[in-house]
Amino acid sequence: MVLAGVLYGFLINSFILSLLAMGFTLQYVTMSVPNLAYGSIAFFSTYISLTMVLLNLSPYLGLPISFAICAIISVLLYKFLAFLRDRGMPVMGLMMATLVFDLLAYAFTNIYADMLSSFLQAYGRSFSLAEYDFTIGGTPGVLLVSGIIAVSFALGFHLMLTKTKFGIAMRATVENISLASVQGVNTDKVLLVAWLLVGGIAGVSGSLYPLWLYMDPWVGARMFVSIFAACVVGGIRSIYGSLFGGFLIAACETVITYELSLVIGEWIWPYRTVISLLIAAVFLLFAPNGVAGLIERARRR
Repeated sequence: MVLAGVLYGFLINSFILSLLAMGFTLQYVTMSVPNLAYGSIAFFSTYISLTMVLLNLSPYLGLPISFAICAIISVLLYKFLAFLRDRGMPVMGLMMATLVFDLLAYAFTNIYADMLSSFLQAYGRSFSLAEYDFTIGGTPGVLLVSGIIAVSFALGFHLMLTKTKFGIAMRATVENISLASVQGVNTDKVLLVAWLLVGGIAGVSGSLYPLWLYMDPWVGARMFVSIFAACVVGGIRSIYGSLFGGFLIAACETVITYELSLVIGEWIWPYRTVISLLIAAVFLLFAPNGVAGLIERARRR
């Protein structure tokens, strides 16, 4: 039973982390600015799932709402960064601007948690919604739903990039935004839509989190470590590499932490992100371009 729980945890974490890593990478390659607010934006949607439950509704009904709200927040952040960029702010300044946005998102999450406590008599500082999930043959519904969503989004995104004019325009914008603009591509529209989609996907991913794990207002900051590590492992500028990095980091976090818990105790579980940091540090030292860079190097040989 314990091993089944570990396996479920690995798969659920893998699906969620892979999508989040893909989104972070896409935002990074479109503006060359690490979005430090990404985790807080994504995991605000966990409170949308909690709100659905408090209203006696299925938490899954909050998925489209999470997509819409987080997409709007992501677009607002993009417009804010574009405004600063057009006025000559350097990359470091833009990154600090995302940190300010992150603090605002974190503050609003805490305010909303306190509002739930005050008006709906619900403790929003630490919660899990696993008991409100459905099961099929003993398999938790969040595993099935997260898997379907992850595969659907990844496949749909791949088809969009390779089979549509908008996808071609997005790839051209990512490769060389100046050249794409000269060729007639509306780069601002492309980037806005990209950030909208990424924000929505992040919101959906985050809203599934409390259906298996415990949630609190600080989980966005903690998960950002795993998201960043997944991007480093997969390749910080590789969208497909980040998907692989998400699975690898989730596997290492789950399996290694589980083995350590058998030896030194279960208290080690909250520190599983340390494993992600160590893996990311190793890759930065010996393979700074991640798995995607290793594959590209092997092809050239």
